[in-house]
Amino acid sequence: MLDIGNTLRKYRNKHNYTQQYAADVIGISRVAYRKWENNEVDFSLSQLGKIAELYEIPIQDIIIQSHFRQSKTVSLQ
Repeated sequence: MLDIGNTLRKYRNKHNYTQQYAADVIGISRVAYRKWENNEVDFSLSQLGKIAELYEIPIQDIIIQSHFRQSKTVSLQ
């Protein structure tokens, strides 16, 4: 799974935006935006496009800069 949330947080901090400001521009709630940054929900390509517009970067840059997260495994032994 891509860690897009971390990439979004880096861009938001770089622009000195609050989660509320980013959410308002994109047209979602602050709670929904927080969930994106925490990788708690998936989002559509159109939503990713709105994020790319907000930060004035191509969608590809978000994807390329997002690293794959390791799945947490729990040993049952």
